[in-house]
Amino acid sequence: MTPQKLTQNALQTISKAGVCSLTPHEAFTKGLNVRKALRIAPQETRAALVGLVGSLCRFIDAKRTITTDEDLIFTVEAILEGYPALTLEELRLIVDGMKRGQYGKFYERLKLPEIEAAIQQYEGTTKAEVLERIHVHKVVERGTDDVSKIKCEPQTIADVRRKQWFEKFKRTTTNSSE
Repeated sequence: MTPQKLTQNALQTISKAGVCSLTPHEAFTKGLNVRKALRIAPQETRAALVGLVGSLCRFIDAKRTITTDEDLIFTVEAILEGYPALTLEELRLIVDGMKRGQYGKFYERLKLPEIEAAIQQYEGTTKAEVLERIHVHKVVERGTDDVSKIKCEPQTIADVRRKQWFEKFKRTTTNSSE
């Protein structure tokens, strides 16, 4: 698929009405990075994100919220500048989560700091779990002759240290029993 098609699909995904059906894992792995979307279709990306933030502000009926066009544009630009590694689909999941109250209740105030706090909470919890799952469950195969015989499962640092500890004291325990 061409980059333009990928961008159009991502923009349609975040612009659809209703609840987003993507999981955080799908949004991260199959989603389109904000920076890449801006490079391919800058005006369409900004317009879709302004619409997304605008729908959030209309949904959360707060007295102090983003109301003017300048505030919406500033908020979108701040999100784009501050979080370029997010995907468009992840931003949609964050907005849906904010509408559901997953990132706290917004008592009479919804401005840029509250949106940034929700993004940071998403990155600290949900995205961290996705990255951990991707890293731990990836099977690395090595070998040139017969790859099917050699497999290396990545280990956590704790597993490697535990194994080193047992190897270190294995020699001591076998020598003392002799």
